[in-house]
Amino acid sequence: MENQRFYIGGMTCSGCERTVERAVSQLKGISSAQADHRKGQLDVEFAAPCTREQIAGAVQKAGYDVTDKPKSLGDALYLLIILLGLYVIARQLGWTEVFRAFPTVSGQQMGYIALFLTGLMTSVHCIAMCGGLNLAQSIGSKNVHPLLGSLLYNLGRLTSYSLIGGILGFIGEKAAITLQVRGLIGLGAGILMLFMGICMLTGFSLPRAFRIKLPARLAKGLNAFKKYGPFAIGLVNGLMPCGPLQSMQLYAIASGSFFSGAASMFFFCLGTIPLVLLFGTTAGILKRKTKQLMLQLGSAMLILIGLSTTQNNLALTGVTLPWAVGSGENGVITATMDGGVQRVSTTLRANGYDDIQVTAGTPVIWTIVVDEEALNGCNNEIYLPAFNQQVKLEVGTTTISFMPKEPGTYPYTCWMGMLQNTITVTEE
Repeated sequence: MENQRFYIGGMTCSGCERTVERAVSQLKGISSAQADHRKGQLDVEFAAPCTREQIAGAVQKAGYDVTDKPKSLGDALYLLIILLGLYVIARQLGWTEVFRAFPTVSGQQMGYIALFLTGLMTSVHCIAMCGGLNLAQSIGSKNVHPLLGSLLYNLGRLTSYSLIGGILGFIGEKAAITLQVRGLIGLGAGILMLFMGICMLTGFSLPRAFRIKLPARLAKGLNAFKKYGPFAIGLVNGLMPCGPLQSMQLYAIASGSFFSGAASMFFFCLGTIPLVLLFGTTAGILKRKTKQLMLQLGSAMLILIGLSTTQNNLALTGVTLPWAVGSGENGVITATMDGGVQRVSTTLRANGYDDIQVTAGTPVIWTIVVDEEALNGCNNEIYLPAFNQQVKLEVGTTTISFMPKEPGTYPYTCWMGMLQNTITVTEE
C-alpha cells in the first residue's frame, strides 16, 4: 500500500473536494482519497494496479490541475497586477462604459444584464469545479427523463436563489443600510469575486479568510434530499458554499429590499442555467481542452467584473482610485460669490458630472440643470460622502447646499459608484 500527496489546482469549495474524491475513488486499487480545498491537496492511499499517473489523469479529467508543489501566492499576485493594468487601460479607453448602459436593480451596483453575465461566466465554475455536471446527471431515473430532470433541478435552483435573495434583501431593508455601509458590503462582494476569478484562472487556493466549508452533518442532510427528486436537490443548492454565490448574496443584502434582493439573485441564477442545463443533458460532449478554455474566459470576465465592482464600491466608502476619477467635459467649473454664498451651476450629462471648485469657509449652493434625456438609472442620484449628502436628481433643476470647511479634494459619485468626479476646496 502506498501513500501519495497530490497538489490540486482549482479546488475552491467542499463541492470540489467531493468531485475530486469521487473521480479518484472510481479507480481500482484505491483504498482512500481525502481532498482538502483549503490546503489545495489530495491525499491518496492506493495499491496496484493503480498508479500515480492514473490518479493524476482522473483528477485532470474531472477538470482540475495536478502539480508537484503548492501554487505560489506570488504567481497569483503577478497575474493580478497584469490584469489590473489591463483593466486600467480598458477604462481609459472607455471600454468599461458598457456597464453603465445596463438597466439597474434598485439599490444595486450591477444591472440585470450584468448580473446575468456574471452568472453565465461563473456557471463554468459550477460545471468544471463543483460537480454541477455530475449532480445534473445523477437526477435522471427511470421515472424522470434526463432533460426533464435537469429542467426541474434548475427550476429548483432558480426558486431557491430568488427566495434567499429576497430574504437577504428584506434583512438589509430592516437594518436600514446606508449607502456607505452598502458600499462596504459591495466591496466585500467585489473582492470575493476578484479572488474567485484569480483562483479559477490560476488554480491557486482561496485565502483562508474566504474559505467556507459546509459542516459534515449539514452536507449529509442535504445529500439526503436526493430521494425527493431533482427539484428538491435544486432547492437545497442555494445553501451550498460557493464563492460567486456568496458574493451575490452579499449584493442581495445591500439591495435593501425584498424585491431587489430576489431580482438580483434571480437574474444571477438565470445566467448559470444555460451551461448547467447543456452539460446536464449532453455529458462528455466537450473535450477537456474546450472546458479549460471556457473556464479561462469565464475566470477573466469574473476578474473584470470583480475589479469594476471593487472600484465602484470603494467610491461609495469615500475612497477613489486615481484612474477612476473622470473629468468634466467643461473642465473645472468655479463657484462665484453672491450675497455671502458661493453659487455654482452645472448641467447633468448622460455619461457623467463635472468637477467643481469652491472656497473653504463659505456656504455653497450648487444648482444642477437636469434634462430628461440625460437622466438615467446611473446618474439620477448623487452621493457626496465628505459632506454627508445623498441627493436624488429631478428633471428641471436640483439644488445641493453644503459647507466646505477644510481645503482639499473631495470625491463625489453617483449612487452606483460608477461616475466619479471631484469637488476641489481651496483656501479661503
